[in-house]
Amino acid sequence: MKENLGAITLKSGEVVEAVVITGPDQEWAERVESLLGHKGRVWRWQISQNVREPMLIDAKYYLLVRDDIPFANMLTAEYEGVGHFGHVYTRPEDRRQGAASQLMALLMADFRRRGGRALFLGTGYDSHPHHIYASHGFRGLEPMSGRMSYFTSSASEFEVQYFPSGRASVREVTWTHWPTTAPLFTGDYPGVVRCLSLGLLGRASTEGPLLDVLQWERESRESGEAPRSLVLEHDETSAVVGYAMWSRDPLWPGTCIIDIYCHPGFWDQGRYLLEELTLPETDRVLAYCDCGHEPREGVLAAAGFRPACPLAQRVAADAARTGWVDVQEWEKV
Repeated sequence: MKENLGAITLKSGEVVEAVVITGPDQEWAERVESLLGHKGRVWRWQISQNVREPMLIDAKYYLLVRDDIPFANMLTAEYEGVGHFGHVYTRPEDRRQGAASQLMALLMADFRRRGGRALFLGTGYDSHPHHIYASHGFRGLEPMSGRMSYFTSSASEFEVQYFPSGRASVREVTWTHWPTTAPLFTGDYPGVVRCLSLGLLGRASTEGPLLDVLQWERESRESGEAPRSLVLEHDETSAVVGYAMWSRDPLWPGTCIIDIYCHPGFWDQGRYLLEELTLPETDRVLAYCDCGHEPREGVLAAAGFRPACPLAQRVAADAARTGWVDVQEWEKV
């Protein structure tokens, strides 16, 4: 579906049109794919899926066009007003004309008009894009971090509304969890080791890593295999309040790694994730946890894990590297 957002004037004086394409839209799919064809494999797959296939999420491509040919793009991918902001791109020959800043102003106004609640993005810290995003209300998750968030209300109000106490249910990973895992993994919560297998250490975004999960889970379903990852989804708000997965250790044969991470208010329900996760035949099963992260240690202990090898000062505590975190290896017995 195409919606016109109006005209903007570039620094050169040229007037161009701003539109938003909401997938699926077969008429515009090839044009969007062509503009963003420089992206990596998993990103091209995501773009094609979101612009061509019916989705449970709102994937909106904000474009600047000449004669219906796009030359600049920004994406929001949301579920119930929460999600990722990304795919910011302007063709080289059209840069330095104010395209990105003006397009983003239209996007943010449209996001608020639609009742959007929160957006998350990643960029280079203190880069030119970083300052553009900040001028439109995005704030760094922590000092010296290129990860940023935007809330139409406030971070504290969003936290209260999105993560209220209540029951949660174990679900298989679907497209709705691509945007809704972002608040959990970028949140200011205890635990630096959040999902080692996906490289989610500290306050990190799921924008890229969860796409690999969506691909392999689709392949698992098609082959009749049990899922490798599960989410704990809030029964009322649909927020992802927990995530667990298994993966093969890339270094040691016969070794499986378990990752589990939960919102602080839902570790008591985290055990359900491990109870329903089907593990492969393997010689050993390991898990990793910040030393002293008691709620997570309790879930691992209840699932039959015992402390094994301590790893001193293994990961930076934050983006500014103000300290180091000791990590405990756990082994299932």
